[in-house]
Amino acid sequence: MQKIQDEEEELSEVNVIPLADLSLVLLIILMVLSPMIMQSMIKVHASRATAVTTQEEKPEPPLILLINPGGIFLNTVKMNTDLDLAAKLAQALGERQDKTVMITADPAVAHGRVVSILDIVKQQGAEKIAMMHKAGK
Repeated sequence: MQKIQDEEEELSEVNVIPLADLSLVLLIILMVLSPMIMQSMIKVHASRATAVTTQEEKPEPPLILLINPGGIFLNTVKMNTDLDLAAKLAQALGERQDKTVMITADPAVAHGRVVSILDIVKQQGAEKIAMMHKAGK
């Protein structure tokens, strides 16, 4: 009769070994995935005000790219195709010291279209890309 009573006693201890194993596995997964996530992120730098220089040289006019449903405009000149845009950008960026392109896009333009144009701008040699938005929107 003594054996039956010993077997029926409940364990009052908590087994923490499975919890520790699960925690370690999740930590390892997090450590492996975090560098991959950081590499796939797009880096965006906010434009900053620069100090006024006292040089006699006039600053170059900025390259402004306007993307709207009616087309793409580079400094108010309409680009007919992406190849035309790429050629004009390569020519303009090749002649400049400041290789910054400022881009503004209409909200009606598809996100994928804006990203493909950003890719074209980067491929043509732009070192910095500044995203602008219109005031009041």
